[in-house]
Amino acid sequence: MYRTHPLTWRRLGRLSVALLLVSLGGCPSGDPGDKTRRLKMAHVYEFNAPTHSYGTAHFNERLQQAGSDLTVTVYPAAQLGSEQELLEQLVAGELDLAISGPSFLAMWHPPLGVLDAAYASRDLDHMLETARGDELAPHWDELRKRFDVRVLDTWAYGSRHITSNFPIRRPDDLSGFRLRMPAAQVWQASGAALGASPMPISFAEVYLALQQGIADGQENPVPVIKAKGFHEVQKCLNLTGHIQSSVQILMNERAWQRLDARQRAALQKVVRDLGEEVYRGVVEDEQKLIAEWRENGTMQVVDDVDVDAFQKRAKKHFSSGYPFSELYNQITSQHVRVDGQGDAAQ
Repeated sequence: MYRTHPLTWRRLGRLSVALLLVSLGGCPSGDPGDKTRRLKMAHVYEFNAPTHSYGTAHFNERLQQAGSDLTVTVYPAAQLGSEQELLEQLVAGELDLAISGPSFLAMWHPPLGVLDAAYASRDLDHMLETARGDELAPHWDELRKRFDVRVLDTWAYGSRHITSNFPIRRPDDLSGFRLRMPAAQVWQASGAALGASPMPISFAEVYLALQQGIADGQENPVPVIKAKGFHEVQKCLNLTGHIQSSVQILMNERAWQRLDARQRAALQKVVRDLGEEVYRGVVEDEQKLIAEWRENGTMQVVDDVDVDAFQKRAKKHFSSGYPFSELYNQITSQHVRVDGQGDAAQ
């Protein structure tokens, strides 16, 4: 049964004193005569990952161009801790900004896991439309009300595809297939929804697990597959497009309230603009790599995947029994086009 992670509540409970102190005292922005408002941001994504290279690396440049007196010091690559630890620092007010994915946020508010459920979104555009639309708005608002965490925007992380040593075209091909997926409950549920036997293996250990045959395959956006070298130990790239992966740009609500109207407008615009840059970079990188791999034979690109069969299996799996099932059914009902035909895979 999908349920809120108990460790999260205990850790948040231990932060109550810190929350009270921060809410009473606030955080100074610098010297009394310095009008610059300095913000502190951290995330776990590497320097060469699209989230940073197309996005957070350019915060100050864009803020300066906007004529804002804000500056953002960014700590990428888990320099300040794991994703869970960064969320705790954000709630405590030790960080002003952080980035997390839906599966981690679902530990606080379970319906948000819908964005990481297999085939909830038909493509990245649909995922972004959903995340920024009316369906998710009340759920983002719950984070603000309950945890003082404001969602500034959702950025694309990429379309996730399965790699393997033989072609995967239908759910039956995944029978008994040991598919490495992140350990969060919604990810493991998505692996089962596809027909696989999901395995929670640490991301740092995936390469070795594939090389030694501990896992039969893994799934990630194509640029991540390239960056982590998974193409070196897997033969096939199966274009399942089963999850349209996202990350959320989060801000401590008390830090947001300390900004004036012009600062808020500038920060919100820069976050949204950088999100568009990340989206274009993710899509272009995927297209470029797939074309290269087709041409040079780095991997067999399997594009005749029966996505409809995978979608039907996932929809049946998630239609009931999960805290986001009603939301999942609502979102996936949009998968049918006006002409009545299902949408193609990514």
